[in-house]
Amino acid sequence: MKHYFTYCLFLFSVLFFVISRNAEAQNGDTLHNPAEFLTNQMENLAKSSDRQQDYSDLADEYIYFTRHPININGTGTNKLLHLHLLNEAQLASLRDYIHENGTILSIYELQYVSGFNAQTIQQLRPFIKTGIPNKAKPFSWKRALKYGRHQLLIRYSQLLEPVAGYAVPADSAYLKPGSVYLGTPQKLYLRYGFRSGDHLRWGFTTEKDAGEMLFANHLSDSVRQILGSRKPHFPDFFSAYAYVSDMGVLKKAIIGDYHLEFGQGLCLWSGLTFGKSAETTSVKYYGAGIRPNTSVNENRFFRGAAFTLGKKNIEFTAFYSRNKVDGSFFITPSGKDEIRTILETGNHRTISELLNENRLTINAFGGHVDYTYHFVRVGVTYYRTRLSLPLEPDWKLYRQFYFRGKQLNNASVDMNLQFSRFSFFGELAANPGASLAGVAGINVYPSDRLALTLSYRNISPDYKVIYAAPFMESGSVNNERGIYLGVKILISRVFTFKAYADYYSFPWLRFQINGPSTGKAFLAELDMVPKKNISMYFRIRYQQRTENTSESGEYHPLLTAKSYADYRYTISYFALPRLVFKTRIEYVRFAKASFREKGFLMYQDIVCRLLKFPLNISFRYALFDTDGWNSRIYAYESDVLYAYTIPAYYDKGQRIYLLLHYQLKKHINIWLKISRTLFFNRKSISSGPEAIAGNHKTSIKLQVQLKF
Repeated sequence: MKHYFTYCLFLFSVLFFVISRNAEAQNGDTLHNPAEFLTNQMENLAKSSDRQQDYSDLADEYIYFTRHPININGTGTNKLLHLHLLNEAQLASLRDYIHENGTILSIYELQYVSGFNAQTIQQLRPFIKTGIPNKAKPFSWKRALKYGRHQLLIRYSQLLEPVAGYAVPADSAYLKPGSVYLGTPQKLYLRYGFRSGDHLRWGFTTEKDAGEMLFANHLSDSVRQILGSRKPHFPDFFSAYAYVSDMGVLKKAIIGDYHLEFGQGLCLWSGLTFGKSAETTSVKYYGAGIRPNTSVNENRFFRGAAFTLGKKNIEFTAFYSRNKVDGSFFITPSGKDEIRTILETGNHRTISELLNENRLTINAFGGHVDYTYHFVRVGVTYYRTRLSLPLEPDWKLYRQFYFRGKQLNNASVDMNLQFSRFSFFGELAANPGASLAGVAGINVYPSDRLALTLSYRNISPDYKVIYAAPFMESGSVNNERGIYLGVKILISRVFTFKAYADYYSFPWLRFQINGPSTGKAFLAELDMVPKKNISMYFRIRYQQRTENTSESGEYHPLLTAKSYADYRYTISYFALPRLVFKTRIEYVRFAKASFREKGFLMYQDIVCRLLKFPLNISFRYALFDTDGWNSRIYAYESDVLYAYTIPAYYDKGQRIYLLLHYQLKKHINIWLKISRTLFFNRKSISSGPEAIAGNHKTSIKLQVQLKF
């Protein structure tokens, strides 16, 4: 209780200080974190996967447009729609206002645009600019190469406490092939990129994860013999691309590593996607088509070449990819090589992980045709996937409909109908053999202050696809039906109300669910912007689904309800132009049959930019108290550029981090982040090779950016 009393005293002292001030604070745009809804998406993805991911696929464009804002008077405002910053009705209102009143010269003028309120403007602010747009110039290689910008990032990070995986000498690793890290605890990251607007880009990314080796020189003979030709190599991961766009008939072309995004993600979508979030009416996908890969998610992208040709109202995309990915390798009693599952962790630290590295080669080729006529857009996708080894998952009853074999064909038709007050979107996909999957939805805007979304999905248990990510509850793209309703109401200039309800069912068995099951999820959020320097929201989120009881058997299912309720209050206050306070209080409840858990999190963020010294400071102090892992709470935290940390707060303890960003010169930036988690009720942390003998873990991260 002493810890909570100290924290609450500090928290309410800060709140009393900042709220009791009479002076209006000035605009604090320079201190904005990524859009709140984007951080919420990252928290949701972290909770659903429980493994560390690189969220560059989602965040890179947001980061780019904070540095190169979109002129809302120009022709690029469609990007605001694709970034989920505006809906169709708001974008139409913006264009109508500009048509009737001329160029918007100040961001404060947006308050007069129908369908905009203070929260909308605050959300847009980091990504837009006003004024007369520059006239577009025809592409010139000379101008692009001259005025394009280079960027080089070098990052070092490390967990300072020793973990069990490094305790056993590497030359004895053959005794514990899955528990001994062969490499060093340092994590290294290098990223280079060149960009000239939207026309020309190239770059590469390389990474060594903690525990991986740089070189294999010191491996013992016994380990070398086990690994054979599968020795560690430098770099462990390397990705590169060269990309051009908008060059006459050639709309896009890329060589190297890339993503493909078409339709509603049901047939061909390789990157991360937005799921259910507090942006309750943003379930419609806006595929980018071809997009460079800049993340270090090592096994979910295409490697090869792709291009898009377009003329008038028709576009054609073709692609070819040959990519090696990790897979759990297995030799059958008859001597046949098989892959049990495709692995996506990207870790190659132990003998076991190295033996699974690049075991499977995936060849994929196909295309997409897109036709637009007035308010109708129709797309057709077809591609074939071939595997170098057959995919044969271990037999379990719930895996009866999983893809097995070496070849897979996928096809789909997608459609979008856009009118002034509503839009219809959908996609119907199929495998040979008539395994169907469908997504359909409608966005309706009865007034400028009301938005409604209705979406239905029906994905059969035997639908099979590798590269897909539609809007759905489950992580595997099959065996789900659901209906989703979202609403967003701009109550006034100050208040915005958002809510959703999602009802879904799984017709066939799933992991830890030995029978057909159902679920539901609800969210309600009230956003308030009482002053231009104060914003807050209160959110309630509830989810319930059925799951096995401890007595359930594969052929004798006993199911029970599992529920999770989350209550969150967040307030952000721009006390001064260069000083921001952000406070979150969160409480969760977990229940399954008679088992109960609860969790609590409070944190205080302070973000400051010094006036006469080029230094940004971000600080957080957090206290958490949960009954266990089931009641864990995820919270996004500020990090160095292009790095994403979303820790899970569980058990009892505190977490502190300090992030410094120093601009040494105009083209040189340095970041330093130190974070420490202290558990009050533990003498050790984690288990297996990640075990730490102690109640604290400390991380350090250093990054240098060169721009030229």
